Amino acid sequence: DLRKFRSYKGGSVRDLLRAMRNKKHHYRELPPEVQETLGSIPDDFVCYFTARFPHLLLHTYNAMHICCQERLFQHYYNQD
Repeated sequence: DLRKFRSYKGGSVRDLLRAMRNKKHHYRELPPEVQETLGSIPDDFVCYFTARFPHLLLHTYNAMHICCQERLFQHYYNQD
C-alpha cells in the first residue's frame, strides 16, 4: 500500500513521482511481499509503475524539457 507512511493522490504527478522515489529509496525496508509486487530494481520496478501510469515518465520528461528553457530552472540543467 503506497499510503502506509504518507498519503498519495493518484491523480497528482508530484505524488506519483514521490511514491516512486520513496518506494525505491526504502525498497530494502519493504516487506518481502511488497518487494515481490514491485519487482526487482530497476527494470521490474519501473514496469510496475509504467503499467499503471503509462504516460507518467514521458509526461515528466516533456515537462522538464520545457522547464530547461525557463530562467528559474536553468541552474538545474547543463548549459550544453
